[in-house]
Amino acid sequence: MDERIRNRLKETSNSLSIHKALSPSHIEDAFNFNVNNLEVTPSIQISQYTIMLAQYLITLQARFNTARVIASQKRKVLDRRVKALLQTGEVKGSTLKEREANAIASSVDLQELELEYDEAAAERDLLEGLDKPITELINAFKSEIRRQTEERYYTSRERN
Repeated sequence: MDERIRNRLKETSNSLSIHKALSPSHIEDAFNFNVNNLEVTPSIQISQYTIMLAQYLITLQARFNTARVIASQKRKVLDRRVKALLQTGEVKGSTLKEREANAIASSVDLQELELEYDEAAAERDLLEGLDKPITELINAFKSEIRRQTEERYYTSRERN
């Protein structure tokens, strides 16, 4: 990736403290919460899970955005280098796709760059959309907190 772009990403991340945000250490507890324990789990614990998940979303989004930028930059560099090689007219092939594939096959550097792009794209694809189920889990925990609060309210009213 271009050094200027890398520095700009680092500068932006640092100014926003994006990469200083740590993923919560007990996030697995929230992910693996046993719904059978819902009635005996104190609302404070559910609130902690909710906040942990929200913090985790920040970390996840930063990681996804970084992976997306890296994949995009690697693709652009690969495309530029392949295009430059194709313009020499030395690459054989009857279609553009075939010439592009032959250009990459003819260069160890381009093969390595394509592999780097594939890895970055795979990380981006892995992270894409993970925010939605985590947000749903947060909303489920919030609903449970509301339900418990209302239940305590009505129970205390009935006692009085």
